[in-house]
Amino acid sequence: MELTLALDAQSTKPLQAQVFDQVREIILGGQLRAGMALPPSRMLAERLRVSRNTVMMAYERLAAEGYVKARGTAGLFVEPIPPDSLLLIQRGGHYQTNGPIPDASSEPLLCFAGSPGGGSDRPELDFWVGRSDPAGFPLRVWRRLVNRLLAKETAYLTDYCDPAGLPELRAAISTHLRRARAVAVTEDQVIVTTGGQDALNLVFNLLKSHTRQLCIENPCYLGASLIFRSAGLTIHPIPVDAEGLRTDLLPTLRGSLLYVTPSHQFPTGATMTLTRRLALLQWAEETDSYIVEDDYDSDFRYDGPPLTALAGLDGGRRVFYAGTFSKSVGAGLRIGFATVPRMFWDEARMLKARMSNGQAWLEQAALAAFIDEGHFDRHLRRLRQVYKARRDRLVTALRAAFEGAAILGGESGLHLVWKLPPGFPPARQIQVMARAQGIGIYALSSGAAYDFNAEANDDMLVFGYSSLTEAQIEDAVHRLRLMLDEHAASANP
Repeated sequence: MELTLALDAQSTKPLQAQVFDQVREIILGGQLRAGMALPPSRMLAERLRVSRNTVMMAYERLAAEGYVKARGTAGLFVEPIPPDSLLLIQRGGHYQTNGPIPDASSEPLLCFAGSPGGGSDRPELDFWVGRSDPAGFPLRVWRRLVNRLLAKETAYLTDYCDPAGLPELRAAISTHLRRARAVAVTEDQVIVTTGGQDALNLVFNLLKSHTRQLCIENPCYLGASLIFRSAGLTIHPIPVDAEGLRTDLLPTLRGSLLYVTPSHQFPTGATMTLTRRLALLQWAEETDSYIVEDDYDSDFRYDGPPLTALAGLDGGRRVFYAGTFSKSVGAGLRIGFATVPRMFWDEARMLKARMSNGQAWLEQAALAAFIDEGHFDRHLRRLRQVYKARRDRLVTALRAAFEGAAILGGESGLHLVWKLPPGFPPARQIQVMARAQGIGIYALSSGAAYDFNAEANDDMLVFGYSSLTEAQIEDAVHRLRLMLDEHAASANP
């Protein structure tokens, strides 16, 4: 089929993203129906006068998100999308608004990260999850930005910022989300917070009065479970499998609040399929429920193109998106954010004012400049290369040391999971044994995760690889292999 696409070479949006967006709209609009073939990448590239790689990257993303599927050498063919799900996307994305845009001129309101034991007690080779590489912090650029700001804008050091966050940073975040995660929000839907946990607290407190029961992945992020378990509401733990949260097990009662990590499930690493993402949005619509999407490490995807966030599919109606710069820049900045549908903007801004009167100006201003001037994108490209190499070294080392090692969740993020084979000691026992050898590896229950099933199998170890060098990773796995061999020999003399 002929595809009529209009690419803008002057746009800040990359050409492959423009191709992806427009082909996706053609599919959702019904012009490309299930079973129809996409034009060959070479032919479309020639017609658009772009490189073939540009089209191929767009096609890879369409396939990764489930819109098309390869059939051997025959090409790419459109996958069926359930009519109800298609209607939900269209209503949420383009054909329905969610409230007026706030008046930008309105007056401003006046108003578990470290590993157990802390820094000095950390093991020599520590695979604690979620830690950025200290050597990866962009110190030279950051120092230059801070010095420039202090030379020009010192009046802001003695004044209060908008409690929702510095407008320049909110605008930079919204631009980044539109470009990188297909989340179409404006600065008047972004609330700057003190890290990701603060963003989760904000959204939960904002929606308490709308919520009758809570739903959460199982196993899940410990920080989210602590918020939910202190709420005094009924909690429905929903199991996860290789395709993410089991949407078929969601409750049918109205008025739920669901916490989910669809891009890289914490801690198992599963990526939620498009079919389940659509089913999740349909469930929220039918049950008048809301979803908190925690996209804590979405900037790091190594295999395949970046995925559209759940909030990008939703169109800003029922998904509250929580993110953080703790993994991508540095946890010491203490900057995260939440996006809210416009109908909740005034309430969210008032709530943030009651929680705190805004974040520190200097860090916000420096981060806004860091993003706007292109430093953030360059920084992410470099970190992805570094972390991918470390991921690759860890996977190779584990599979060389333990033949057939089952690795989960390594496609993206900053950690992966090793599912222990039968006959190995329990994960918590290995954790204790490794600690004595100067190695920090963690069972699910110790790796910032929580399982509502007290009788869950203790057969998974979490490896956060981002803060260790490739040589350290190799050394740690070698020591781990020797340790487990010695344990097996002593157990079977």
